[in-house]
Amino acid sequence: MKFCSIFLAAAFLLLAGYVRADSTVVFNEIMYHPRATNEAQLEWIELHNQMAVDMDLSGWSLAGGVRFTFAEGTVLGGGKYLVVASAPATFIAATGVTNVLGPLTGRLSNSGDMLELRNNSQRLMDAVSYGVEGDWPVGPDGA
Repeated sequence: MKFCSIFLAAAFLLLAGYVRADSTVVFNEIMYHPRATNEAQLEWIELHNQMAVDMDLSGWSLAGGVRFTFAEGTVLGGGKYLVVASAPATFIAATGVTNVLGPLTGRLSNSGDMLELRNNSQRLMDAVSYGVEGDWPVGPDGA
């Protein structure tokens, strides 16, 4: 019985390490409730490539409250960030940020939602559940 427990614990640790290794690109920031009057056009999601090498995002997708599929040839540089916005031109004009894709389909709920990042094989690469309560900062909630 003791051997079985040790084996299961080792298998769990190995699996946990393997799952973490899949999170090459992750959610970094979410603006789900901009203060502006045209808030729907200023919603955005920022992704971060945690790897030192470029990641090909061709065919990857965002799912949940919003949807977006990355076009063929989309590459996120090692250690770099990428924004996917509801209205890219409006976001660029308001912020000056240039590494922006979009548009997102759907809306980011002002009261919270679940977002998923899936690779081109539909494997879950990262997920986040955001909300208005708990440890979430107040800035993205209309402030």
